[in-house]
Amino acid sequence: MFVTVKNVGEAGRGLVALKDIKVGELIIRDTAVIAIPANLDVWEAGEEIVKQLKKMSCTEKEKFYNLTRKDGINQLCDDLMEDASGDTKTHSKAQKIIKNCKEISIFFNND
Repeated sequence: MFVTVKNVGEAGRGLVALKDIKVGELIIRDTAVIAIPANLDVWEAGEEIVKQLKKMSCTEKEKFYNLTRKDGINQLCDDLMEDASGDTKTHSKAQKIIKNCKEISIFFNND
C-alpha cells in the first residue's frame, strides 16, 4: 500500500501518500462499516448507529471507538437537554441523543 494514516494536526488523522499518485489511480477500495439513511434526524441516526454497532465483532467495535470524534457534539447534547426542559417530546429526543452522543460524534466526524 502506498498510503498511510498520519496525524495531520488540528484536522485529526488523514490519509497521506507515500509516493506520487497518478491521476485516476485507485488509492484504496473500502466499504462503509456503518451506513444510515440520509433522511434520519440526529436522534434516529444515533439509534441506527448503535443498532449496527451491536452487530459488529469486538475488533470492529474497537476500531470504530478509536476513530476521532466531532468537536462540539457533547456541548450540542448538553444544549439540547437545556433547551428541551419544558417540552416532553423534545426532552425525550434530547435524551436519546445524549445516550448515543459518543457514537454520533464519531460517525458524523468520519462519514
